[in-house]
Amino acid sequence: MAAFSIPLSGLAATASSLGVIANNLANLNTVGYKDETVGFGSIFNQMQGTSGNGDPIQIGGGVQTESTTANFSDGNVASTGVSSNMALQGKGFFVVQGNGQTLYTRSGNFTVNPQGQLCTPGGQLVQGYPAVNGVVSTASPIGPLTVGPAGSIPAAATSS
Repeated sequence: MAAFSIPLSGLAATASSLGVIANNLANLNTVGYKDETVGFGSIFNQMQGTSGNGDPIQIGGGVQTESTTANFSDGNVASTGVSSNMALQGKGFFVVQGNGQTLYTRSGNFTVNPQGQLCTPGGQLVQGYPAVNGVVSTASPIGPLTVGPAGSIPAAATSS
C-alpha cells in the first residue's frame, strides 16, 4: 500500500501548489493582491527503532502541504493620476466598512462618493480617525473619511 500512498501524497501536494500558482497568475494585475507561497512538509508515520544516540529512526510516508503564506512585502508604487488613490508601504491595511462589516484591504484604488466620502469601487467606506484643524485625533473612534473640495473652485457666472 505504501507504494501507492507515497507518490499519491506528492501528487496531492503538487496539485495544491498548482492551485496557488494559478491563483497568483489569475490575480497578476489585481490592485493590492499579495501572492502566496506553499510550504511542504514530510510525513513520518513509522518508527524503525532508535539510533545509537537515542534519536528515533523514522520511515517517510510522503509529503503534505503544511502552509500557504501571503507575501506582504511592498510591491511597486506607481502614480495613477487619480488624487484619491493611495498606497501602503510596510505593514498595515486600510480599514473599510460596508453592509455592517468591517473589512481590511491593501488595495488603495479609492473614489469619492456624492457625499464626499472616500470609498472603494464596491462602495465600502474608508475608515479613519477624524482631524480637526489638521490635527488627527487618535483618541476618537474611527469613522468614514470625508474629503473636502480642496483644489476645486465652484463655478461662477461671468459678465462677458
